[in-house]
Amino acid sequence: MVIFPVAYVAQQGISQTTEKEWYEYFMKTGEACKSNTCRLGDSTCECYLTIEHALTMIYTGQGKQAVHLKIEKGKAVRSDNGKEFERSLEETFILADGYKSRIVIAVNGRFPGPTITARENQEVIVHVRNLMHTDSTTIHWHGLHQKRSPWSDGVAFVTQCPILPGQSYTYKFNAKPFGTSFYHAHIGDQRSMGLYGPLIIIPTPGQKVVMPQEGDKVFVAIIQDWNHNDDADTSYQKMLFGDFDSSGLINGRGRFYSSSTFHNDVPLERFEVEKNEDYRFRVISAATLYPFRVFVEGHRPIYILASDGFEIEKKEVESFIIHPGERIDFLLNADSKIGTYLLVAETLEVYSENEYHAAEAIIHYKTADIQLTPQKVTPHTCESSGITCRVFNCPFNQYPSKENRICVNFNNVTSNDPNSNPDEIKSDEVVEMFFNFAFPGENGYTPGSVNGHQFLPPTIAAYAQPDLVDYTCDACNASTICECTYAVTIDKDNKDKVYQFVITNIGGGANWSHPVHLHGHSFYVMKMAFATYDSDGQLVPNGGQDTIDIICPDSKKFCSDAKWRNESWTNGKHPDLNWHNPPQKDTIIIPSGGYVIIRFKADNPGVWFFHCHIDLHNTNGMGMIINESPNSQPKVPNNFPKCNSFENDAWKVHSSWLQVILQLLFTTLLSILQLF
Repeated sequence: MVIFPVAYVAQQGISQTTEKEWYEYFMKTGEACKSNTCRLGDSTCECYLTIEHALTMIYTGQGKQAVHLKIEKGKAVRSDNGKEFERSLEETFILADGYKSRIVIAVNGRFPGPTITARENQEVIVHVRNLMHTDSTTIHWHGLHQKRSPWSDGVAFVTQCPILPGQSYTYKFNAKPFGTSFYHAHIGDQRSMGLYGPLIIIPTPGQKVVMPQEGDKVFVAIIQDWNHNDDADTSYQKMLFGDFDSSGLINGRGRFYSSSTFHNDVPLERFEVEKNEDYRFRVISAATLYPFRVFVEGHRPIYILASDGFEIEKKEVESFIIHPGERIDFLLNADSKIGTYLLVAETLEVYSENEYHAAEAIIHYKTADIQLTPQKVTPHTCESSGITCRVFNCPFNQYPSKENRICVNFNNVTSNDPNSNPDEIKSDEVVEMFFNFAFPGENGYTPGSVNGHQFLPPTIAAYAQPDLVDYTCDACNASTICECTYAVTIDKDNKDKVYQFVITNIGGGANWSHPVHLHGHSFYVMKMAFATYDSDGQLVPNGGQDTIDIICPDSKKFCSDAKWRNESWTNGKHPDLNWHNPPQKDTIIIPSGGYVIIRFKADNPGVWFFHCHIDLHNTNGMGMIINESPNSQPKVPNNFPKCNSFENDAWKVHSSWLQVILQLLFTTLLSILQLF
């Protein structure tokens, strides 16, 4: 007779277990969700996540003595005797890029965290347990709108207090909209240490969407830039001073290139395909800093299907660029010669002669022998005669002419999503607001900011304790930079008004393109406008949009009080907006020197974070709060946790008396000295 563990029996739906036993069960399996939930027809999707620190390049052996690992010929083996492991076991190892052993944050013992797959409109219930010894955390469900559950959005000090070590927190929210999303930490820079995982919402049957949506012909590839710093704070400090080196990971694995050609043979993620079959790749950027250009070796073209979960008209391209926080789905036809190929995501950098930063994964035809250590991809040359390469989602207007690449941006795509309804934002009563995401300032003080406001997080959970938030930003004006809890209130009367945000990246602080993410909403991309470039792909001096369409009235070019140069464009009357099924997104790149116009209906009362999704820029202050319909925001659940700074009033009294006594003693001593 086989004796099953209690948790295993419970997973088969035979009996109930305690929450602790569920947590422990999923720690052993590396999965996340109960098997009798999350299915077609289930009303709920219930999952458990345990957050804890772990080390790369070490196998803990499920309670046995830990084994240090080393890399040999594309495999992770025992460092003491070189013995190989079964592939199913090796696939559970946390390797990252194989460069020494460093600390990471694991979810249910996995890096990245396990995929959560729910069905559209299910109630998702996720229990999160923090077993880190010293770090607090929160989890944000990136791309989910959190209608009627804003306290589950997971932003530390905005929608909740951090989950302290040893504590747990249960998130409940509706699985909508469908598509490719992900979950990740939203406190400090913990995402840079690996606290993230895929979140896939499957559409309800019968909708007009591109297939496949699930099954063995759908792959998830989550990308991260990876560094060799021991913690997130080190990464942040190095970013401030321009000392940030990285490689790239796909699904937690990548090869470290010690030179432009030599790598360390780390085992890569594998995707197995069959000849002439179509495959959907859900690509997620959990990157901390860099955008990546993604392509498939030996397979052209690929077809863009969706962005940020929203389906768009199929676009044939050679490659696409994905920025932190974005998700892009593409279709691959496995029509090349059977063999081993690489899925490649190269960082958008100007490399020195002897460096290379890329994330790689193996695409392997099932009937061919696999190459575990394939060579670095030879760059594809786009020919001037014949096919010119098309690159989707460039953060600039054009490549240098000699590269023969054409940029395709969101001005050039249309929505094909069954949930899109652009008629809802075709209003003549539009509230227009300008927000400049940049690094303006002077005298060495150029923090990340929005309209010159460097964001200072509240010391309480702003949504649950609105009366305790200090939103005072009186020190800021058009010609100063200040630090405060910057917030803008919209739709105070809850009339579902249409808002048009003009998101700029202009003026003296425009030196990096920013992927800007709006919580609580998706939006329609009405217009992208770029700076002026020359034929070599270089920005023309003074060629930003602050010299073309927009005026920055301040003399210091902080552009915190921008407005249209042509006054007839105000209040939503820009003459060149896209009204033909504009694409929907929740994260959009704001090009350096340019701007993007978005529209959305204010139909989701809550306190929503609006920020750059480059983790290190966000930590530096490039974010703000959108306080939507404050008079209609739903009340938090009973016993919702609250937090605050603590000051001992008794100490204040004693301190005041102590100051008086010390002052009297000083005055007396001074009088005595004067007598001499």
